Amino acid sequence: MAITLGQILDAISITLGAATGLAVNQHYDELTEGINDHPLLQVYPESGSQDLTGNVDRTTFQAMTRQTDLLINADLYARQRSHIGEDMNILVDMIDAMMTELEKQKTKPYFGLDGIKGYHWSWQRVTFNYGDALTPHIGARFTIWVRVF
Repeated sequence: MAITLGQILDAISITLGAATGLAVNQHYDELTEGINDHPLLQVYPESGSQDLTGNVDRTTFQAMTRQTDLLINADLYARQRSHIGEDMNILVDMIDAMMTELEKQKTKPYFGLDGIKGYHWSWQRVTFNYGDALTPHIGARFTIWVRVF
């Protein structure tokens, strides 16, 4: 892999950190034990895998290059739960803002980083329990699959 996991995480965090309305953007090495400001974004690695043989048809003209797929989570904490209508209103606005930033990544270099060969993403609504807070946070988890080789 020509680029590091840290570089990939930083590039995704910086890109998504430009989302309109985002108050705090925490890179993987800046995560805190509590949440003070909302909306908050946290970007961190979840898992990775590499093809078994490196013999991937048409990847590099049979040069035996291994493809690595990385699963990155971007957790969006919209706000601490208090009123479902207001909570969902903020969450929907923030999901729209995050999707806008993701949809800007139409051409290479994806996320402004040479070495990312492809990516795709999805999101789902989540109720996060974080730290020792008694009240959960409403948010969304953006799951981003990145391919490098």
